[in-house]
Amino acid sequence: MILFLRSQKNRTIVDIECFVKKEEGREFIELHATVIINEYSKFLLENLDRKDEIISDFQDMSELRGWLWENFFMGDDNDPKEYPNVIKELQTMLKGFAQKYNLYYVED
Repeated sequence: MILFLRSQKNRTIVDIECFVKKEEGREFIELHATVIINEYSKFLLENLDRKDEIISDFQDMSELRGWLWENFFMGDDNDPKEYPNVIKELQTMLKGFAQKYNLYYVED
């Protein structure tokens, strides 16, 4: 599943792909988070009054792969059966960011 945060102009600012990966005979959940620098920069420049908050939140979004391994699975095995729960957590986080910054949350 791919989750996006998009600007009011429908331009992607954050692109998060979450999927079950098969590698060397095992399966696990993988996550790729990308903050699109061009669109993020425009968004930041339009919201300089909230720059510290925006920088912090978007830094957190760029580190969601670390969140998956270090927080969500903290000490447990990365089990593909947890995929729906991982997606729910990501949806909650991104919808919160979308509401906070007046962005659009989109799934593909």
